[in-house]
Amino acid sequence: MKSIFIAAITTLVFSSSVMAKETPLSLSNLERERAALINDLLNPSLDYEDRLALIERRERQLTDMERMVIRDERLLNANSFAVNKAFEQYELTFLVHAGAEQKHSASSQWLKQVKFSSQSVLSAKAGYR
Repeated sequence: MKSIFIAAITTLVFSSSVMAKETPLSLSNLERERAALINDLLNPSLDYEDRLALIERRERQLTDMERMVIRDERLLNANSFAVNKAFEQYELTFLVHAGAEQKHSASSQWLKQVKFSSQSVLSAKAGYR
């Protein structure tokens, strides 16, 4: 479980460090929504039904956000680090679309990209080390 939180923190730190002032708003909103999905996925205070409902809602919102970013023509001309990194790391930036291509949910896609499987998460035990 500790490894999952380290991976989540790394992803969130990457997301916040990548976003610069010149980053188009559509990409910033996508990164924020993706971070919210990961937060809901890893939130230990949620029970299974609440987590599932939140993740389904977040994935629908993320789908819309990803479409907006993909169609945002300003990104074609943007020469910022954030935009370049977002498209270089397509599988992490566009979780819903990349997951659909591989027949996974967005949350499963994220877990796969950070080298975790749903099974390893379900078998993990919370505790202090």
